[in-house]
Amino acid sequence: MKQRFLLLVLLSLSLPVFAEDSKSYLAGMAKKDITGPPVGVMFWGYAREDQTGIGIQTRQFARALVIEEPSQKKFLAYVTAEVGGIPFEIQREVVAKLQKEVDPKFHFGNVLLNASHTHSGPAGHFHYSEVSFYSSQFYGESYAVLRDGIFEAIKEAYANRKQAELKIGKSIVPDAGVNRSLSAYLANPESERKSYLDTIDREMVQLNVYVDGKAIGFVNWYGVHPTNITFDNRLISSDNKGIASLLAEEAESKKGNPSFIAIFAQANEGDVSPNLNLNNTGPGKDIYESSFIIGKRQFLASQEILLAQGKSLKVGLSFYQKFIDMSRHPVSSEFSGTGKTEYTCPSAYGYAFAAGSTEEGGGHWLFHEGMTEKNRKFYIDWIAKFMLQSPSDSLRECQKPKAILFPMGETKPIPSLPQILPYGLVLLGDLSILVLPHEVTTMSSRRLKKEVNSVLHGRVSEIVLSGLTNDFSGYITTPEEYNTQNYEGGHTLHGRQSLNALRQEFAFMSKELLKGNEVSESSNWDLKPLDLSDRVHPLKLPNSELKSDEPKQVLKENAKVYQNGETALCQVNAANPNIGYPKVKSYLLVETKQGNVWKQIRSDANYDTKFEYEEPGLFFGGLGKMNLIWETNESLPKGEYRLVHEAMYLNSQGKKNPYRIECPSFTLSK
Repeated sequence: MKQRFLLLVLLSLSLPVFAEDSKSYLAGMAKKDITGPPVGVMFWGYAREDQTGIGIQTRQFARALVIEEPSQKKFLAYVTAEVGGIPFEIQREVVAKLQKEVDPKFHFGNVLLNASHTHSGPAGHFHYSEVSFYSSQFYGESYAVLRDGIFEAIKEAYANRKQAELKIGKSIVPDAGVNRSLSAYLANPESERKSYLDTIDREMVQLNVYVDGKAIGFVNWYGVHPTNITFDNRLISSDNKGIASLLAEEAESKKGNPSFIAIFAQANEGDVSPNLNLNNTGPGKDIYESSFIIGKRQFLASQEILLAQGKSLKVGLSFYQKFIDMSRHPVSSEFSGTGKTEYTCPSAYGYAFAAGSTEEGGGHWLFHEGMTEKNRKFYIDWIAKFMLQSPSDSLRECQKPKAILFPMGETKPIPSLPQILPYGLVLLGDLSILVLPHEVTTMSSRRLKKEVNSVLHGRVSEIVLSGLTNDFSGYITTPEEYNTQNYEGGHTLHGRQSLNALRQEFAFMSKELLKGNEVSESSNWDLKPLDLSDRVHPLKLPNSELKSDEPKQVLKENAKVYQNGETALCQVNAANPNIGYPKVKSYLLVETKQGNVWKQIRSDANYDTKFEYEEPGLFFGGLGKMNLIWETNESLPKGEYRLVHEAMYLNSQGKKNPYRIECPSFTLSK
């Protein structure tokens, strides 16, 4: 008996105790550059063909967190990439590569690719591009940079993982957003609205990651549009979300923690604008200052959570993932609100979509928000028919009261937008993550979270929504908001029952996880999105094969002395930046002299630099001009500084060569 007792004690000591040990996760983080082509490519977001790039304000990054729950060797990869949207094709290829080269336990259910939703990044990476309003062009090089950057970030985070403690915390983000579609929000039942303190969710939920008691990074969820940088801008920018990440990483670097990764993920930003004046401006004096202010407010909220550390996350990891054909998905009477089974619709853009959000600068002058079926114009319908095709009567009936502009889901031989979409639910300890490819309005998000909480109540303490994840498919509005046909309703692609369909499916996934019926790495999905890779015809980047002599000249010298806070500017000869893309890692450097050595202190990855490229005229031998700009600040020490341009040019023999132009040094004095 004594021997048996001793054996049981020894066995128990050898078994890991995961349920109680908050440090029994493994976690790693990483980030990779995914900057798109700097010049000549239409930006994704505002659907304006005249908004093409001429340079960079901030570079774009993909930041990754990989978590392992080691008792069952389960993984979760969460990435936020600083792009407008991430197509499912990227997830498909990244998952396949991870399974082959990193770990076969990665799959569609545990690789979550979230887009920050900046509107100031180059488009051209969606396979559904031929009739897309965001860009009709597809560029293989920039698609590969995005795909490979995301993959490499996950791969490195996986390799970096160590025993970690995960802690969850919350904070309020004051004055970083405002409901831009208030009339639609107020259409929701008054009794429901009274249950909430505000017309937007101001709460930030943050997951802090600690290794050996030291924070290595975090991921937080807070919903606000990165649209401080408006459609007047032509510089690549990660906007307010990117600024927040850069500020957080810079703050930790100053503390001696240079590898810190700060992920500001996108959440339920559907009706939340950062332009607090509600007229496409504010709160700063210009778009860049506004972006910095809104980014800093998110950064400060995240710092509060990091300082407080938060509550240790329970150990456990499970996920459910499914593909849904949203073109005609049944919604049972329990969820439809009509007492009978209803259906979602093939996707369609409404008149109100073309109107744009009035508070974000609006869209085409022929349209205005609130246009419904009653406001149809025969000449608009005729033009739309000429551009694409007319919608069927059944689609008009299904999408009411939307006035349909373009019936994207009815085109042949294939729909012009994806109809089969990815959805998922993740339980990470007592945190639940709702995964969906939409821009979700405030009240829609609240209803989805309420549905999940009603099933998982007691199992989870926090619920977050990860919007714009694993694909992009317009908006989700409540049925009441949809009826108003503001911009968000006009861009709710699958009709009035869209939210109710998702309430139904997230309730189903919650119940399945509660039963222990999770998706596994060996799951075979009967329904999958179309693979259009063989239909895509990649284009060469604009002017990427323009030959020239080596650029050598400084055209306009900077001043010899600047006061702290002033802007240094130097103009140089330059080859088209696309020639060296993506091999050139930085086109603009700021260096300071330390003894006899020049040391780099800033680059075009920082928020206080910009470069602007001017195309050459017909008689300038392929050489353009580049303005190198650095906004100095009060904290910089006195000293000698210079601006430097590095890139590649294509010589007359067709060979690419690197070049470097150093502007005259200048003194910075307080």
